[in-house]
Amino acid sequence: MKKIFSLFIILNIFIFNTNIFAKEDRNIIIAQGSKPKSLDPHTFNEFPTLGITEHIFNTLVTLDDNGIPSPEIAETFEYISPTEILFTIRKDIKFHNGDTLTTDDVIFSLERMLKKPGSRVILKDIKNVSKIKDNKVLITLKEPSAPFLANLTLPIAAIMNQKYTLENHNVSLKPMGTGPYFVSDWGDGDKIVMTSFKDYFKGAPKNTGLTFKIMTENTSRLAALETGEVDIIYAISPIDFEIVEKNPELNLLYKNTTTTELMVLNVEKEELKNKNIRKAIHMSIDKEGILEAIFLNRGSVATSPINPNIFGSSQDLPYLKQDLEGARRILEKEDPVAPLKIWTSENIVRVQIAQIIQANLKDIGIESTIEIVEWGTFLKKTSEGVHDILLTTWILGVSDIDTVVSTLFHSASAGAEGNRSFYKNYDLDKKIDFARSTLDINKRKILYKEIQDIILNENPIIPLVYKIDGIGISKKIKNFNYNKSSMRNYYEEMTKE
Repeated sequence: MKKIFSLFIILNIFIFNTNIFAKEDRNIIIAQGSKPKSLDPHTFNEFPTLGITEHIFNTLVTLDDNGIPSPEIAETFEYISPTEILFTIRKDIKFHNGDTLTTDDVIFSLERMLKKPGSRVILKDIKNVSKIKDNKVLITLKEPSAPFLANLTLPIAAIMNQKYTLENHNVSLKPMGTGPYFVSDWGDGDKIVMTSFKDYFKGAPKNTGLTFKIMTENTSRLAALETGEVDIIYAISPIDFEIVEKNPELNLLYKNTTTTELMVLNVEKEELKNKNIRKAIHMSIDKEGILEAIFLNRGSVATSPINPNIFGSSQDLPYLKQDLEGARRILEKEDPVAPLKIWTSENIVRVQIAQIIQANLKDIGIESTIEIVEWGTFLKKTSEGVHDILLTTWILGVSDIDTVVSTLFHSASAGAEGNRSFYKNYDLDKKIDFARSTLDINKRKILYKEIQDIILNENPIIPLVYKIDGIGISKKIKNFNYNKSSMRNYYEEMTKE
């Protein structure tokens, strides 16, 4: 009898443990290349943060696949006048700690966003936010704003819990929202474990949770996908596409993006103040070579900083094809250019772009060095204007051009808010502000064409390539989905076999 009882205990332990493993195996593991600076959604307007916080929090409105703002935390919204929008807030939304979301949380979050440099730039049109009834919030704008609703859909416009945040909880490490997942473990930041929220107001996720692993090396991410250590990786280096395609256990997906690879020139640096020198630098760049050598011609050469998948992007701009002789003739008339520093993050694709640009600059007589900078340091120092040239990717989560031009080119955004070229043109500012307040679509397109013409003439930022994103995904993952308009990923419906 004792032996039978012992066998019963062993069998139960085995069944219990296999159930644990089965449950853990339903956790979906995603590898990304950089650590988030913080999990406070209002602080940093950068993908490594927002790519995670978008699963922890919700916004008042979201974008459907056609790019139309639709209700999310708001049950409905309506324009009372061109400058007044009334939001009716859902009554059934729970925060991860069980608190019910209220209009006070919405008002607190919007007012908090206006105080944070990362989020302030997208909501600066707000004049006042007020409670009308227990479930209604009125946002009053300073003037009509065509992109305002679209800006509210960005992950950086997340709604937070007022009481939790004000009680001095460290929301940068322990965020607490209403989204489909909550953070259960961050540890040292190299692995962020998120558990499915069973009381999510849109319905509990079909999986047990998500784990984001931080792997800075492209080769490490690819190896982890091949061995089954992770289930999904993004931004695969095009040279590795064939490896994924030949693996019978993996799928390679191609995703059109709103992404543009950019070369940002710090116009406050003595060597780069002169727009003629900036033009010569632009003329030296072999964009076709970058597209072919690094992206294997998957994508297209960029003529504007604004990706063609974004409303307002003009693809009728003159294309500055590589012209080394023309660039040299310009430089002959200017003072010699001192050696420049090209800053890039640890992303291998961007390092390879830097190497081509370094060779291009040398061809016109400009010496340069490449500095590979850790992501957190990169963000901090470039916001302070330490760099000469930086390489980056602009990823837009909305389908409206205003967020790009206001963030990258408006004088008010110089520094931490996004304008890391520190370009200041007050005539351009007026055009950007006027275009934002113009509600007629056709008039807006004309204005944004003029804005892009100015940018191309001034060259504070040089557009390089419009990317197609390669995604490696295990065949164990089913129902992979992303929003066709915002390009955001939705993991709630995914399952893992």
